[in-house]
Amino acid sequence: MKSTTTTNAMRRRASHLARLAGAGLFTTLLALSSANTVLAAPAFTAEGSEIGLGSTQATKAARAEQLTQALPGLHAEYRAAPTHQQAARLDELAAAVAERKALLAELVKNDPAAALRLALSPSVRASMPAQVRSALEQHVELDGELEVFYEEYANKKARLVNYLRTPQGQRISLHFKAQPPGLVTGTQVRAKGVLLDDSMALESGDGSLTLAARGGATGGSNGGTAAGPSATGEHKTLVILVNFQDNPIQPYTPDFAKTVLSTTSDYFRENSSQQMWLNTDVTGWFTIANSSSVCDTWTIAAQAKEAASAAGYNLSAYTHHVYVFPQIACGWWGLSSVGGSPSNTWITGELKLGVTAHELGHAIGLFHSHSLDCGADTLGTTCTTYEYGDQMDMMGSSSAGHYNAFQKERLGWLNTSASPAVTTVTSDGVFTLEPYAATGTGPKALKIPKSIDPLTGQQTWYYVEFRQAVGFDSVLAGNTNVLSGVLIHTATTSNGNSANLLDMTPSSGTSIYLDWKDPALMAGGTFADPATGVSITSDSVSSTQAVVTVRFGAGGSTSSALLNATGSTSQTTYFRGQTVYLSANVNAGGVPVAGATVSFTVTKANGSQVKGSATTGSDGKALYQFQLKKPDPVGTYQTGMVAAYNGQSASTAVSFNVQ
Repeated sequence: MKSTTTTNAMRRRASHLARLAGAGLFTTLLALSSANTVLAAPAFTAEGSEIGLGSTQATKAARAEQLTQALPGLHAEYRAAPTHQQAARLDELAAAVAERKALLAELVKNDPAAALRLALSPSVRASMPAQVRSALEQHVELDGELEVFYEEYANKKARLVNYLRTPQGQRISLHFKAQPPGLVTGTQVRAKGVLLDDSMALESGDGSLTLAARGGATGGSNGGTAAGPSATGEHKTLVILVNFQDNPIQPYTPDFAKTVLSTTSDYFRENSSQQMWLNTDVTGWFTIANSSSVCDTWTIAAQAKEAASAAGYNLSAYTHHVYVFPQIACGWWGLSSVGGSPSNTWITGELKLGVTAHELGHAIGLFHSHSLDCGADTLGTTCTTYEYGDQMDMMGSSSAGHYNAFQKERLGWLNTSASPAVTTVTSDGVFTLEPYAATGTGPKALKIPKSIDPLTGQQTWYYVEFRQAVGFDSVLAGNTNVLSGVLIHTATTSNGNSANLLDMTPSSGTSIYLDWKDPALMAGGTFADPATGVSITSDSVSSTQAVVTVRFGAGGSTSSALLNATGSTSQTTYFRGQTVYLSANVNAGGVPVAGATVSFTVTKANGSQVKGSATTGSDGKALYQFQLKKPDPVGTYQTGMVAAYNGQSASTAVSFNVQ
């Protein structure tokens, strides 16, 4: 007969598990059955008893939270259990861990904020039994090469996916709590986040994905150079036409594909003012083993390249690899890496300029061209960004014209010594623009300071451009609104990846689509920024020029504004032996100030100080760095920054931790 002590303990155990079951933790509880048995481990399903595939993310997050809170108790009971009961207690813990892992894996991909909130600390994970530890997430910092892809769908939706390719060959999908950083394929980065199998949740694009050092992926974080768009000169492009063994159709000829790519090259030449063009070879048709009922992009690419290589093509000689095939099970029209050397692009179904110029726009480093919809107002506090909202730009619509001024500036097609000019406006004045797509030496856009983010120091600008039905912009013919006014975008240039088209005639259309057909500020109209006082007036428009007046409010000039400074660190936490990178951003009236002197004073956790100074460059940024040594104290370090320029001064402060 079982002792009273043992029986009471088992009853307490059953009562505890019953409470957890009532909270939705276990699917099945087996009661005590005889004097010679112990409480059996409950049964679990992969999704959990109360959560199926159709459950909402909030419900799954709540379930995962229940399991997370239960783990310490289950672990404690396993450790305290008598030897003959430990196997059963371990089974219970393992079952809870398995169910939690399935839920957390979904949250990493679909709700990374929840996954980060529920992640176990490294110390808790390390304390868990080795038998379950591999099924628990872990906090990691990984170096590798970034891979960025856009999937384009027919319903005007897109999916931007980021991967980290590690030196060991692992390919990890990255999921950001906040906006991804806008880096392109090929950038060497260090990712800091919560890893579960081959997926990682990251806090944000800025703080947890940093550039790897110039010396390579193993050289440490920060101080490196981001891979940027490369869009000059000849771009050798290999187009591989493939079909499938179960459906070997050929919907068009290789000569037709060559013609489409030739037109695409003409599009790039005109957009870039003759600075970039394509040199295209078209191969195929090749029939590959992949089935048309399966959308396996990497298998299609591998088999297409294998066929092209067998036909004598040297794949390494090409800047862009394009895989073109009939419509199959893929839900998208096009898919492309954003940048890359070589880039990789997939096109399924119809082959025309609208998809080639768009997808190869991604391949040379561009993201989508957006619009900002603020309801009945041009700007407001409640606004929606539309992914494909800029219907005047090929990166926003498959039937549109030139890339907008911000996109071209990113590519070096505007505002460089070899490119048409952009006029940067810093004081009141009247300015002239020539037609955007026309050849000529006059300014193609105005760039007007809007604001600086006080937390990040990022500069936002207005871009003003004048579009006429010229060249590939002939698609705008008949749009009297656009041809009779100027287009205005906002964009953040320091790390932004796209501009937002503003609607100067909000709520004019009967649908969202029609409302964005007439976004221009027509002749005689004025747009005033209610927050900054900047006003833009479209004075007059003809077929050859637009005249625009810009005013900055009471001061009349950005140079009359007070000096402002913001500070930042490359990381929030450092370890002794690392280099600390400090940055001060100095501006006046939203315009970066070059030549300002910034004094840095770092107060360590023990009160000792390190001092230095730096001068701002043309971007208004001053950088200072110092090496943490092994004897340095752990704790919080405070950094004061004082900027001085033209008799004015401004100060700011930041802090970071040392472990």
